[in-house]
Amino acid sequence: MAEETLEEPIFKTLRHPKRRDILRVIGARKEASFSEIKTQADFPDTPSLAYHLNTLDRLVEQKDGKYRLSDLGRDVFNLICKTSAPGQSHSLVNRLRK
Repeated sequence: MAEETLEEPIFKTLRHPKRRDILRVIGARKEASFSEIKTQADFPDTPSLAYHLNTLDRLVEQKDGKYRLSDLGRDVFNLICKTSAPGQSHSLVNRLRK
């Protein structure tokens, strides 16, 4: 039996651009409320954001009404920032930090 790794599920999770946007929002802010994520990541409705946050369960933790990146989530956030097209990730991150 092959040893199970996180590689496939993590990359499958990251396929959706809105999930990467969620990670960018939380990563740039260090923590964010549901409504902050919804606004900053430009989600059209609450159910779709809830679905995507649930899908990111290994990468995002919730505590006291705020979402934070897990240790693995911080690693993934750093990878996203390093591999995004120039200006794509950085413009969102810079806008969020202001």
